Amino acid sequence: MTADSNSRETAQEDGSRSDGSEHGDVAEQRSELLEAYRERSKDENDSGAKSKTNSKGKSKRSQETETGESIVVDFVANFVAGGDAAFDPVKGRVLMSERRLVLATSNTKTTIPITSIYDIAVGQVPPEVEEFFDYTVMVGYVDGDYRRSTVIGGDRETIEKFSLLLFRATLNGSTALVTHPAKVGGRVMDTPKQKTGLHLDYESVAFPGSDVSTTEEGPFSIDLASVIFFEVMERSTNDGETRLVLSVQHVENGQTVTSEISMTSRRKMNILGRYLRLIYHWIKSDVRDVDVEEHELEVLVGLYSTAEEIDLASLLDIGEAELDARLESLHEDDLITDEEPPVDLTPQGRFIVNEEFEDINV
Repeated sequence: MTADSNSRETAQEDGSRSDGSEHGDVAEQRSELLEAYRERSKDENDSGAKSKTNSKGKSKRSQETETGESIVVDFVANFVAGGDAAFDPVKGRVLMSERRLVLATSNTKTTIPITSIYDIAVGQVPPEVEEFFDYTVMVGYVDGDYRRSTVIGGDRETIEKFSLLLFRATLNGSTALVTHPAKVGGRVMDTPKQKTGLHLDYESVAFPGSDVSTTEEGPFSIDLASVIFFEVMERSTNDGETRLVLSVQHVENGQTVTSEISMTSRRKMNILGRYLRLIYHWIKSDVRDVDVEEHELEVLVGLYSTAEEIDLASLLDIGEAELDARLESLHEDDLITDEEPPVDLTPQGRFIVNEEFEDINV
């Protein structure tokens, strides 16, 4: 496996603190959290979660505000709201609907329209409040003519789960222009832009409602475990204006392709870039200490590139007992979904395989 490129390292640094705290038990806890989130995502519609957790940790049905908005988040946390110059955290409730984020105490209430959010930074504890918080999400938003921020702190699991829902509330349902493929390897393609929707999931960014060609059933999507490199660039339009374009290199069917995504909203482009950096970091941190032997990598590549009905033992020219041993080892490292067929690669497993394909393509 190769060393990361500078762009990958930048993505990692933007996603969290680089103090090594992602290793060991924390990485295992994150794997469990993200697995639970993926399962939960399957049962949610585009408007967000249908349940919430109250301050006592009991799950209950989604409630509605007086305006008819569904509350998709409700938990107790410590926070600094509205860029308070004193940086004195207070304890209160954090509530979120599809339209707004509300931070409420017995004396104050800060309301942040979802449409005013321009930045979401997870895991970066600002120096001003690091003595109060172990893990935070910082939300930047526009209030009239001013840019403000709020810092919400709590345990890692709660903050990360809330952050994923906040990203989804901010970006899901947006309109995007997608060029796919913009490049295949180093060859520039003459592919027209397609107007699409945008939907975030943990494992992918999907673009429904378009004619973007894909070999898979359903809408075109980018598997976030397959991302090799991404950058946000400024491009000039025909009318002389500039527009941000997110260029994403990813592995598709064993070859490197580049897709380009743009939205008219610069703030949404910024948030989408943040999301990609965050998920990339989470996936990478889970495989950082995993040492995959050559014979195990062979199994991962075989699973990636063949159909379920293929006899994997025969394909790899090994016995069933040897295959079982390799599958068990890969499952222990959370690189496959089960230790007995049928199995699939986890995002961490796909990440390792895609790195290998990138080495071959280079």
